[in-house]
Amino acid sequence: MIRYITFLILFCIGGNVYTQTLIDSIVAVVNEDAITRSELEDELHIAKVLGIRTDTTSTLAEKRAVLNIIINRKFVLQESERLGVVVTERDSQIAAKIAEISAKYASDIVFQSVLEGYQLEKEAVEAWIYDQLIYDEFFRRIFFNAVNSEKVARLAKSYYDANNAEFIVPSTVTFKSLLIVVPRNGSETEKQNVEELVKKLSERLQRGETFQAVCEVSETQLELKFEVLTLAIDTPLGAIVTELQVSERSTPLRVTEGYQIVERIRNNSAYLKTYEEVSEDITERIRQELANEQFETWLTKQKEEETWDILDDELAQEKNKAK
Repeated sequence: MIRYITFLILFCIGGNVYTQTLIDSIVAVVNEDAITRSELEDELHIAKVLGIRTDTTSTLAEKRAVLNIIINRKFVLQESERLGVVVTERDSQIAAKIAEISAKYASDIVFQSVLEGYQLEKEAVEAWIYDQLIYDEFFRRIFFNAVNSEKVARLAKSYYDANNAEFIVPSTVTFKSLLIVVPRNGSETEKQNVEELVKKLSERLQRGETFQAVCEVSETQLELKFEVLTLAIDTPLGAIVTELQVSERSTPLRVTEGYQIVERIRNNSAYLKTYEEVSEDITERIRQELANEQFETWLTKQKEEETWDILDDELAQEKNKAK
């Protein structure tokens, strides 16, 4: 067995032939499908672009783990091709995923700069996304949808009965909240002026004026955010609100953004969600777990019966673990 295969790339320039040292190499093969070192590196870099990994370097153990992910995906893609699994509206789905990833960055220019920093072509990311779409469609069609619904329903009800505590909604308090934002970059004079305005605003609320009336008067001088919130009473702010009487208003509370004034509306008792309220979430979770078990069984069988090998000596330990 050849343990390491290197590609030589020939460039013809002005009639002369020059041999360049290799820029890529095969690190593994799955049923005659090669996995190159650049494919492994791209996988590591894409994980960083997606925010799955944040470290700047990759250990050997991490590379082995990522290579195993690629090998598993190769088995899925090969079987998907054999079964004719396709993704509908391919281009629009890929575009939507690209937009979703790009939205994590300040702009498209920043996103493109990040790709360039990792030496990733946008086309490579799009190809990776398409493989993931095929992978997900294969899993959904072959394993997720194939799980017996009656079995899932029985297991879901049993799970609910045995784990009632998981579905208890804790006691909460509902309250009005007025946030007064203090500019972080303002001068000391500006901040003191805001504090004086907050004091006057609070005094008006304590005299019984409505939040709406106070906001209308003060919105030209202060940045205000009014909303009705519900929090668990065992949270720091929830505990403060709970100590107030119904309709009682707090003095200005110092918060990160500036000041907050709250008014308690009501307390809500803890209660147990009914099975009907949570059955969909439970059945989805159980179906996913059963599908994962079937998929892992299938994948183990593929690795036992199909032809695959890791050609890089350092990375080859992963195959020894899989056996």
